[in-house]
Amino acid sequence: MTTFGVAVPFYDHQADYESLLAFARRAHELGFDGLWLSDHLVVGPPPEESRTWYDAPTLLAGLAAHVPDMTLGTDVLIVPYRHPFLAAKMLATLDVISGGRLIVGVGAGHSEHEFDVLDAPFSGRGEVIDEYLQLWKAVWTDGPAVFSGKHVRLDEPELGPRPISKPHPPIWVGGNGPAAIRRAAMHGNGWHPLALPPKAYAAGAAQLAELADRAGRPTPTLSYSGYFGEISPKPVDTDRRVPLTGGVQQVIDDIGTYRDLGVSNFVFRLAAPNLTNDQILAQLALVASDILPHAR
Repeated sequence: MTTFGVAVPFYDHQADYESLLAFARRAHELGFDGLWLSDHLVVGPPPEESRTWYDAPTLLAGLAAHVPDMTLGTDVLIVPYRHPFLAAKMLATLDVISGGRLIVGVGAGHSEHEFDVLDAPFSGRGEVIDEYLQLWKAVWTDGPAVFSGKHVRLDEPELGPRPISKPHPPIWVGGNGPAAIRRAAMHGNGWHPLALPPKAYAAGAAQLAELADRAGRPTPTLSYSGYFGEISPKPVDTDRRVPLTGGVQQVIDDIGTYRDLGVSNFVFRLAAPNLTNDQILAQLALVASDILPHAR
């Protein structure tokens, strides 16, 4: 089965709570399968667009009751930003609140500025992520929570709450490069790259399958997170188009291309700094009426 999610807007004029709630409810009404939320701490130095970054697990917990049956995904949670014990408890709480609907998308982070704000080392963050993911599993699964690593140690008989999802909420690794693919094969349940062209996606998926097989692990689920852009009834110039944007038929063709590569989950990213809230809701409706019936 192919599932279709949508990313929650975060540009300032789209990010007051009432607008976010209206977006989430409308996505639910229109039949989208998942609601996905980015994770950042600060906007960063100018001249970036003005954005509002809510805490991802907290906001998803607030939206959970308004979108029953929708998957709640982090797109993606920057693992080194939070203490691993605290993050494990936050995410387990979110999984319980949502009735086991959480998918934990994870990433290394690309903003050195944000690491500076946290007084955290930017280099070596990949090693930190690998260790934290292993610790999360120790906290989430049944039995004593015991872990000993280079960066963190744990020896506790009980660290509740346990998540509803068993053995734990699925971990989908974001990132397009070799390190992310290796991490997905070794520690993840899914691969969730951003706006990766088909040829590169195919190569990455083949490498992922090979690494997972070598490790004796199941091949992770393949997901595709689209990039920002508008969708319109008519086709657009292919030279400036990225997948999951452009004309309706172009997007339908994109979905077919990636599904042939094994992708089973798609995330539309419909928000953009030039769109009003009403225009974003209209984009949701267009995808639901003209694309999803032909793509499921």
